[in-house]
Amino acid sequence: MRDVVRIREDRARERRLISPLQRRTGLLLIVLGVLIAAVGLFGYLAGDWQIAPLAEMADQVFIAREVAQSAGTGITGAFDMDGEESGVHLYYASLSADDLISAEAFDVGESKKALKGGSLQFPATKDRQTSVIEEAQPVTLDNGVTMTKAVKFPGAGSSKYRSLKTTVEGPCTLTVYAMSSLPTHERRLVLYNSLNGQEVSSAMAPAFDAGQVLAPVTLDIPAAGTYFLSVKGDIPIAPVSAIMNYAVMILLLGLVLIFNGVMMRIQRWERMKDLFFVEPALLLFLMFVYYPVIDLVRISFTNMSVLTTGKQEFIGLANFQWIFDGAGTRYFWESLRITGVYMFWEVLITLVGGMLLALLFNRMTRMFNTMRAIVFMPKYIAVSTSAVVFQWILHSSIATGIGQMEGIMNYTLSLFGIQGPHWLIDANTALAGILTLTAWRVVGYAMMIYLSAMKGISQDYYEAAAIDGADGIQRFRFITVPLLAPTTLFLFVTTFIASMKVFQSVDVMTGGGPGTATNVMVQWIYNLTFKDFHTARGAAVSLVFFVILLVCTAATMRFSNRNVNYDA
Repeated sequence: MRDVVRIREDRARERRLISPLQRRTGLLLIVLGVLIAAVGLFGYLAGDWQIAPLAEMADQVFIAREVAQSAGTGITGAFDMDGEESGVHLYYASLSADDLISAEAFDVGESKKALKGGSLQFPATKDRQTSVIEEAQPVTLDNGVTMTKAVKFPGAGSSKYRSLKTTVEGPCTLTVYAMSSLPTHERRLVLYNSLNGQEVSSAMAPAFDAGQVLAPVTLDIPAAGTYFLSVKGDIPIAPVSAIMNYAVMILLLGLVLIFNGVMMRIQRWERMKDLFFVEPALLLFLMFVYYPVIDLVRISFTNMSVLTTGKQEFIGLANFQWIFDGAGTRYFWESLRITGVYMFWEVLITLVGGMLLALLFNRMTRMFNTMRAIVFMPKYIAVSTSAVVFQWILHSSIATGIGQMEGIMNYTLSLFGIQGPHWLIDANTALAGILTLTAWRVVGYAMMIYLSAMKGISQDYYEAAAIDGADGIQRFRFITVPLLAPTTLFLFVTTFIASMKVFQSVDVMTGGGPGTATNVMVQWIYNLTFKDFHTARGAAVSLVFFVILLVCTAATMRFSNRNVNYDA
């Protein structure tokens, strides 16, 4: 009880030493942080999670991004929160007596083909179809024509699809008959230059009223070129798109400001200095380690692709169903089996080969020091560089050319009358070829770890065993091996994790082939994501693989705590 009272007194004393200026600064940081975090959260929920209340807005931003990307321009235009229903109904448009287009000329429904009338047309794509609707009540134009159909423009910012497009040879005037989709709001029609996305003219379409006589609106075209007519709302798209793009960084900045503001109100400036030095490292971890893992979970529940520039739809457990009860099941278990086989042999080579080499080189002479350095040297060479060299050493059509079928190793074997296998292009030997590179790289590292552990074993154990009549094999079995158990566990766990995540050597030497003979798990994830463009499926496989690694590592550590003795 006294300790609790003393701690409270110390905290109270600490707070009394905080200056009023520091307290006010902390409050300002909290308020600013809350505002910035709210903006970041808004962008994150709209852009990444696309929650229902913000889905309409997000759709319009994604459409505008696609348009800007296809046109090679920045994002232009604006939208409002009424979404698809905030567009216009366009009935008739003309540039001259012979250059006109009418909704009455088209069939009701959505079309993937452009609807044309002279130099005027309603463009369409597979994803951005034109929509011709039938009005509930006929609309009368001021020229006496009665319209029963309209082409519907959705409220989609600067979308040049599902809008009106024209190419002219000089200055002219575009006349259109259009009404807002909403009965209570006018809509602004804007004519954009398709080359740079800039506005060249605008006019207001009146609120929807089927009973009124509709007058035309005119838009001036200043020069020759291609233009498209679209609907513009009141909220600029570009800043909202930027907020959605950088939502996580904005949210993280807001949270950091809130945290610093709270700390400044409860602890002295001297302590804050230490916190400021630590925060950059924490931010890097949050941004580049923990956030990608969290976002991986979100991606696994979507249909995201690396080719996706627009909306990602949430599809629930469909990707996981594809893995365990779909077309991906066979590939998953096959890839897991290949990874397990590779892991078994790398762990075996590392532990057995490293320990035997450590026993061999456990001599403190100049010659053995040089030999140890030579054996350990491959660990310093980049995996990709080593893999390219081993392509030339082993049988590889990638390295030696299509017409030349022998690697350096097979050529050497042929000098002794031995026909070597087709190492990297034969499904039966491709994994063995990769393990050859693995053995060359890992045994030297394991040897050095075992050597350092052997130097820590007291010679008293060996002297006592020799007095009792134990030979060298018995001393190795009953003294060296048990006392090296913690080192063996360390090498086993680190090698297990590294071997399960093998990628560079496989990617450079075989790319997962021939066929799927070396398609280890990480290589399969890479192929799914960047070759087959199924990013969401790759994310789902990554999560499943992460869980497998976590369970295996936890089981290994639990076993070691019960069976490994750390006392020398």
